[in-house]
Amino acid sequence: MRICAIWCGSVRYMAAPAQGLDRLIYFMDQRIAQLNLSKDEIARRGGPSRDTLAKVRGRANGRTPMVSTLLRLDQSLGWQPGSSAVVMQGGEPLTVTATARATRKANQEVNPVTGREVVHRITAQLHDEIVRLEGDRDTLDLRIARLRQVHDHLVAEFTIDPKLLEAYSTVTPRTGRRATG
Repeated sequence: MRICAIWCGSVRYMAAPAQGLDRLIYFMDQRIAQLNLSKDEIARRGGPSRDTLAKVRGRANGRTPMVSTLLRLDQSLGWQPGSSAVVMQGGEPLTVTATARATRKANQEVNPVTGREVVHRITAQLHDEIVRLEGDRDTLDLRIARLRQVHDHLVAEFTIDPKLLEAYSTVTPRTGRRATG
């Protein structure tokens, strides 16, 4: 995924951090810019307060935000519940679509996301990542085996046979015959 940032009037593409709080801040800032939200608007939407957002950005204490803070952030940014936690683990947020909100009946009860559901999403995503990496490892193991085979052939090809070297060194330079003696 490529995210566009504007600096000094020029467009630059930046890679998102791999995981952790930096990744969450990165996607959070991108979404806030996309929706053109102020910090006060985020709080009005049910999200974290300005102070909490500043603490998350400042990371003075280096602690991961509480689950309740992450869920409020999801709500205020229009992300599926649990998306903030998934982002911190290296995934991408899922947005709530306008059509899904429009089709929901006004009197329909909205069930909150449980901790178990968040854990299930994160563990499923981590499992998928493990399976992908295992496939990468298998591919690398095959490449390493092929390179070892080429290496072994080259070593065998360029290794000097001691008997041949001894036979060569006993040949006199002038006559090309073996020295006797």
